[in-house]
Amino acid sequence: MQRRALEQRSTLAGQLTCVTPFLAALVLALLAAVSPGAQQSASPAQAARPLTVERIYGAPNLSGRLTEGVEWSPDGKLLSYFHRTGAGVEAGTDIWVLDVATGERRVLVDSEKLQKLLPPAAPSPPGKAQQTGLGRLEPQKYSWAPGGDALLFVSQGDLYWLDLKTQAVKRLTQPAAADGGTPESRAVQDPKISPDGRWVSFVRGYDLWVVNVATAEQKQLTHDGREEWMNGQLDWVYPEELDIHTAYWWSPDSSQIAYLQMDERPVTKYPLVNYLSYTGETQTMRYPKAGGANPIVRVGVVPVAGGSTRWMDTGGDRNVYLARVDWLRDSKRLAIQRLNRSQNKLELLFANAADGRAQTVLTEQDRYWINVRDDLYFFADGRRFLWSSERDAYRHLYLYDLRSRRTARCRLFPGDREESHRAAPLSRWARRRRDGAADTSERHPQRHPGSGRGSLPRHLLECHDAAAPGYLSRRCRRSFVPAVDAR
Repeated sequence: MQRRALEQRSTLAGQLTCVTPFLAALVLALLAAVSPGAQQSASPAQAARPLTVERIYGAPNLSGRLTEGVEWSPDGKLLSYFHRTGAGVEAGTDIWVLDVATGERRVLVDSEKLQKLLPPAAPSPPGKAQQTGLGRLEPQKYSWAPGGDALLFVSQGDLYWLDLKTQAVKRLTQPAAADGGTPESRAVQDPKISPDGRWVSFVRGYDLWVVNVATAEQKQLTHDGREEWMNGQLDWVYPEELDIHTAYWWSPDSSQIAYLQMDERPVTKYPLVNYLSYTGETQTMRYPKAGGANPIVRVGVVPVAGGSTRWMDTGGDRNVYLARVDWLRDSKRLAIQRLNRSQNKLELLFANAADGRAQTVLTEQDRYWINVRDDLYFFADGRRFLWSSERDAYRHLYLYDLRSRRTARCRLFPGDREESHRAAPLSRWARRRRDGAADTSERHPQRHPGSGRGSLPRHLLECHDAAAPGYLSRRCRRSFVPAVDAR
C-alpha cells in the first residue's frame, strides 16, 4: 500500500513538473485580476461589519469582481483583460495587459478611450427574443489583430478598429441609418479578423459581409439571406444540439470563407409571447420538436474577392447534421464532419474547395451515441492531423497521416482513462502563430485541459513537426510515458 502511494506521488510530481509553466502563467493571471478594491474589501475592519440585506445585494458584490474580457495576444506573451474600478458614476473600465514572463502589468487602453468605444451595454431591443445561452445584456467584446498591433471592438452593432501604436480609432461599419434598415437588422454579428489582418468579416441581415481594414470599404459576399434562408448565421438547433458557435470560417490564406447556409423553411414556427416587452408582443421562433424537421444545411465557399458560392457535395441525405467545418492548412480543402440524425454515426469528409467534390476519410460508429468534439487539428507540415475518438469506450487521441490514412494512437497516460477533454486550445494557439517568425515548427507546449469524466490533471502535450509521422516527440514520451500503438 505504501509503495503504491509513493508511485502515485512520483507520477503526480512528474505531471506537475510538466505543467509548471502553464500553471505559473495562470496564477499570475489570477493575481493580476485581483483589483486593489477587492483586496481592501477583505480587510479586518470591513469583515467586522454586520451583514445586512442591503449589503448582500449592494455593490461591490460579496463574491468580488469577475475578470472579464480575458484574451491572449497573438504572440502568447500578453494576457489582456478588463480592469474595473469604482462603482456608480465613479465606475471606470480599462483594458490591462499582463506580461506572463515577468508578471508586469500595464494599461493598454484607458477608461476614457474605452468609454467612447464601449459605452454601457444596453438591453436587447424591444421585440427581440432572448436566444439560447445568451443573457439579456450583450457583453462587451474586443479581439486582437493577428499582428498584435490593433484591437477590434464591437460596439452597439458596429465595428471599430483601434491602432495600439497611435491610439487612433477608425469606424469600420456605418450606422444603420446610413445604409437603411433598423438598428437590429443592421447590427453586426459574429465579427472575425482574417488571418492576414486585412479584412474583418461579419454577418448582417442574414448575409456575409467583409470590410477592408485599411479603407473601411464594405463588400457583401452573399445576397439571398433572409429569416428562412440564413447565410453564415446559426439557427436554434445547431448551438443547442451540437455546441457549435459560429457558421463561417476563414481559409488560412485569407482568400475564401466557408459558411453554412441554413434553409429554415421546413422547421416549425412557434408563437412566443415576449414578456420582456411592456406590451407583450407575440413573435414566432423556428423550433424543431423531437422527430420534427430540422433545417436543411449545406456548406458553401465564397471568394473574398467576389464571385458566386461553390457548394460542397455532402451527400444526398439532407436529414443530417453538418456538425463541424475546418480548413486544411493548404486552403484548398475543407474537413466536414457529417453526423446522422440519430447521432450515432459520424463521418469525416474532405471536400475540394474549388469544385466541391468530397470523399469520406474516416467513419465513427457507436451503438448508442457519438459525442462531437472540437479536437480535430491539422499540423503545419500538411502531412498529419489529430482526431479524438471514444471507439474503445474511452476518449483517446489518434494521429493520422493525410496521405496514407495510417494511424497511431497517442496514449498520454497508460490505462483506460480519458486523455483529452478538448484540443481546441491547441488549434487556436497554433493558428495565432501563423503570421509570426519564420519558425514553422510547433515546438511550443500546447495546453489540453483534463477530462471531466476521467478527472485527469491538466497537462501539456508537445508535438514536433520534425518528428516522424505517427509518433510523439521524445520530450512528450519522456514526460508522460505514453503507449504509442501503431495501427
